[in-house]
Amino acid sequence: MKRTFCHCIALLGITLMMAGNGWSAEPVTPIGFLLVNPSAFHHKVLKLDGIAKNVAVISGVETITQRPVCGADFDLEDNSGTIHVLYQVRCQAGEQHAAAVAERTRIVVEGYMEALPSVVRTSDGKELGVQIIARVVTPVN
Repeated sequence: MKRTFCHCIALLGITLMMAGNGWSAEPVTPIGFLLVNPSAFHHKVLKLDGIAKNVAVISGVETITQRPVCGADFDLEDNSGTIHVLYQVRCQAGEQHAAAVAERTRIVVEGYMEALPSVVRTSDGKELGVQIIARVVTPVN
């Protein structure tokens, strides 16, 4: 009994350590699966794999904090569908850097789903609908 308890504690420690280091065991979710009922995935953490298209590089200053931000705004396409992705990190010398997202490159995206129940528009009139807010973007070679 004591030995089993120690093994359980050791496994829990390893699991927590891996989670703290950003290790992710989530399976890749097909984009088409998300688009069938987007509101069911609102704020759910997901992992997607696909090709980046319509890439727009983000480089600027965060409105509220005035800290530099960088990243990319793009569409991610797999064989089941396409979804919009917003990838933005605070970028300062010696701190966090955004992964480079290039047109037509294969990438893995980890983030959460934004599926607003009603139509919301930005100041320039663009509809904010279903999108992924990426926290990690990894180019696949």
